[in-house]
Amino acid sequence: MRTTTTDNPTVGYVELVRSNANYRFLWSGQIVSLLGDWFNLIASASLVAMLTQSGIAVGGLFVVRWLAPFLVSPFAGVAADRYNRKHLLILTDILRAVTVVGFLFVREPGHIWLLYALTAVQLALSGFFFPARNAILPDIVTRRELGAANALTSATWSVMLAFGAALGGVVSGQWGVYPAFTIDALTFLLSALLLSRIRYHHEPGLAGADKSVRAAVRQYVDGLSYLWNHKDSMAIAMHKGAFGLTVAGIFSVVQVSLTEREFVIGEGGG
Repeated sequence: MRTTTTDNPTVGYVELVRSNANYRFLWSGQIVSLLGDWFNLIASASLVAMLTQSGIAVGGLFVVRWLAPFLVSPFAGVAADRYNRKHLLILTDILRAVTVVGFLFVREPGHIWLLYALTAVQLALSGFFFPARNAILPDIVTRRELGAANALTSATWSVMLAFGAALGGVVSGQWGVYPAFTIDALTFLLSALLLSRIRYHHEPGLAGADKSVRAAVRQYVDGLSYLWNHKDSMAIAMHKGAFGLTVAGIFSVVQVSLTEREFVIGEGGG
């Protein structure tokens, strides 16, 4: 439910988290789901390296991780406008938890295709989650809280990147990759539980619009057509994906290769 605005100065982070219960639940859900995300990244990269001993296979994993959300992003924007954003967040968290359970069945080199497929599904669902989360933010905070909410949300991603990846590495190293996958699934379920506590009234951004699949596909095509005809917007929209498929992907493969050379990736990824 949209909160009324005031003329008071922008709030601080502590005041925002303490006074706005809706944002507190959204932020707490973000923390635990990002923790699981980085657990999954470390565990899946370790598992591919362990089963294949191939830098190309590890590189393929990162291509899938970057490409999947990029391909669904136009659909995700449409979904965030058309459907209840709280329900969309909860649904994608639950589906990601179910998807991650599938990683527990990847046990031999011949199962790598399953790991790629599950990764694509998980990251595609994340591609729906993050636009919905960004879209719901102005609906659950006041105008004076919005700046602090955006800043704290962005800072949390960076902090959890460092903390979650480090903790994921410790768990994978001490107990193996499969416990890390289990923790990942549980974090998504906990995130869904926290998000369910948000009090939110859905106000469709496209009131009275056609909600059929055909209409969504048409809007997807319209979005691609717009980008094609506006090269400056296309460059902005594609720069992150291009970076991920090139520089970031290569860097990630080099990291895994260095880890394999300097440390031992044993049975279970430990």
